[in-house]
Amino acid sequence: MTDYRAVMDLVLKGWSVRQIRTTVGCSHTTVQKAREALEASGITTEAQLAGLSSESLAGLFHDGRSTGQGDFVPIDYDAVAKARTGRHKVTLQVLWGRYTATPAADGQRYYSYERFRQLVAQHVDATGLTARITHAPGHTMQVDWAGTKMRLFDPTAGQGPKVSVFVASLPYSGMIFACACPDERQQSWLSAHVQAFSYFGGVAEVIVPDNASTASNSISAADRNRRVNSTYEEFLEHYNTAALPARAKRPKDKASVEAAVKIVTQKVIHALDGHQCVDIDELNTRIRALVDAINTATPFRNQDTSRREVFNEYERDQLAALPATTWQRTVWKRAKVAPNFHITVNTARYSVPYQLVGRTVDVRITGDVLTIFDAGEHVATHQVARQRAVYVTDTDHVPANMADTRGLWTSEYFLREASRIGPATKEVIAEMIAQKAIPAQAHQSCRNVLTMGKRDKLVLEEACRRLIDAGGARRAVSYTAVKNMMAAVRKDHTTRPTGTTPPARDTTPVQSTTPAPARDTRGAYLGGAAQFSLENLTKKGPTQ
Repeated sequence: MTDYRAVMDLVLKGWSVRQIRTTVGCSHTTVQKAREALEASGITTEAQLAGLSSESLAGLFHDGRSTGQGDFVPIDYDAVAKARTGRHKVTLQVLWGRYTATPAADGQRYYSYERFRQLVAQHVDATGLTARITHAPGHTMQVDWAGTKMRLFDPTAGQGPKVSVFVASLPYSGMIFACACPDERQQSWLSAHVQAFSYFGGVAEVIVPDNASTASNSISAADRNRRVNSTYEEFLEHYNTAALPARAKRPKDKASVEAAVKIVTQKVIHALDGHQCVDIDELNTRIRALVDAINTATPFRNQDTSRREVFNEYERDQLAALPATTWQRTVWKRAKVAPNFHITVNTARYSVPYQLVGRTVDVRITGDVLTIFDAGEHVATHQVARQRAVYVTDTDHVPANMADTRGLWTSEYFLREASRIGPATKEVIAEMIAQKAIPAQAHQSCRNVLTMGKRDKLVLEEACRRLIDAGGARRAVSYTAVKNMMAAVRKDHTTRPTGTTPPARDTTPVQSTTPAPARDTRGAYLGGAAQFSLENLTKKGPTQ
């Protein structure tokens, strides 16, 4: 259906017939009809055309075709658009069926299915227009996580743990920042913000994050609107800024960082694919170099300039100054000391004095420092572990009778274990290690020597003492020499007398000079066989 009002408006603006035909999509005859209608009605200005009602406009054309729907049943475009959005979309065929089922007034007709589709498409095109957002320098900083993760390098296994990439963008200048974080939890989220503020040298007036729980939460189960969570709000308040989370399913609210995420994914994450960085600090050094290259690259926005040049000239001075002190979050927890004298905090295990096993202690986490208190008394301090399920142990907390496993299978380890047995054993172990050009070649022999002393440390210490006391003529110590000397020590212990020899025992029987006392048989009576008869044995009373 031809929009005669639009044709007449273009005629008044002096457009040519070809331009009007291309823009409106009408014929040459339609443009001529519009010219004749303007002359007949005496309309010469755009204001007069705007004041012309739809009914009067329809009367200017004999075919009755105008921008209004005329004798057709009107379409509820809002209802159609709502039914075509969301998870459960309704097809246009079904919507046209609903349209034709609506009551029609006298003389009204229904659009055909093809015309229904055309009108709906025109409505979507007309209402889907977008406008460019104009950003003020230093006003907003948009932040988000990159969807593609990276991996650290493990020299033994090859693939290390996954890490997330945080991306920040200043929409006005287009400046980009990115860094790797061990996870996407609250602490990593806030730490990445601090790094971004430091990289830009200031703080924007508003921070625009995603709808992640680290930034905002639903007000309630019944109210799905979002509000900034207390920790994030406290953090931003320290930096004299505030957060305005993007609306759900509205990526255009943070279009700048969405574009920055694509750039970082292509030019940083994919560029570092196959890297061999074993820790996050090393990886972030490489990421920073690539991000700096992005910010200094030219041209930018079809101009012979770069993001950093625009930032330095227009936006740097508009950012708020950084506070004198870095924000540190303080969190209190309670944990029970396990039998291995460690407590568990966020999957990592931290040691406490072994005397506290079984007690419940208070844990304070301030930034990267973890402090442990027992009944208000400070008992331990550790650096917060960056990896999950690791042990952080202070050697002062290890019981004296428990083996120290620090630096397992190193020269220091074997020397430390030998010193537990005695100075002579330590000297022998040190000499065994010094004999080898590569110290690790002696580790197997050292372990064998220490294993022999597990059951009898005194014998091992005595054997080592004899070996080192042999003087300059002695041969070099070895596992075999120690083993043979221990055998000699044991033999000496079994054959050496322990005191004076007792006199030999005389086994000749001794003749007693005292006569044995005679048996007293007074009162005894000798009876015959009758004394053992059944009657005599069963009768009561003394035997006669």
